[in-house]
Amino acid sequence: MVANRIKKHEVFRSDRIKVTEKILRDLRAETVLEIGSGDYSFDYLKDNRKLIWIKADFSPPCDIICDFNSANLILPFSGGAFDLIICTEVLEHLLWPQQLLKEVNRVLSIDGKALFSVPNISSLSYRVAWLFGHIPSCAATGNLPLELGRTAYRRANGEVIGGHVIDFNRKRILELIKHTGFRVIDTKGSGIIWHKQIFPHWVVPVSLASNIICLATKEGQMLTRGC
Repeated sequence: MVANRIKKHEVFRSDRIKVTEKILRDLRAETVLEIGSGDYSFDYLKDNRKLIWIKADFSPPCDIICDFNSANLILPFSGGAFDLIICTEVLEHLLWPQQLLKEVNRVLSIDGKALFSVPNISSLSYRVAWLFGHIPSCAATGNLPLELGRTAYRRANGEVIGGHVIDFNRKRILELIKHTGFRVIDTKGSGIIWHKQIFPHWVVPVSLASNIICLATKEGQMLTRGC
């Protein structure tokens, strides 16, 4: 477990946020688990609904502190405890994202939905960056110093941790989600973001967007409904 408070990056209202909001507003849930909510939580979408909304992260502010970066991760929740699980911009920080996804599958209810998003290393802007010999800001950086690895975070004691360790494109995130027992039912892009919103999400193919947003359900749920 990580007890130190982490200095988070500032998050602006890009199309990643707006598209995610639209998906979440269209869902119905009574119990929600939000993973990696420290720098930006969607809990304001509760409005006046009486939802159980639990926020888990590796440091405050959150309800549950949990180190997701473990090959033997077990989330501290019972099976099928949540109707909706939100996990945005987390998987790229983990050495074993498949273990977190397996646990998400376990604690998701049989009719529940899970929403994941990751930065897209194959986005249009990052392809241009690679072309001109630049390493994109979202590329895997491990625990390099902040000036060399901009996806890292700094602990209160000055230690730098938590940079991106895995690069995702559309194919890889869809394969990982399927590998861990889910079926993707919707995939959206965030448009092109480069310090600001350059192109809106509706004009950019998902495979070229800066972020890929996936809504998934348990594979067994879909198979049951198809019988």
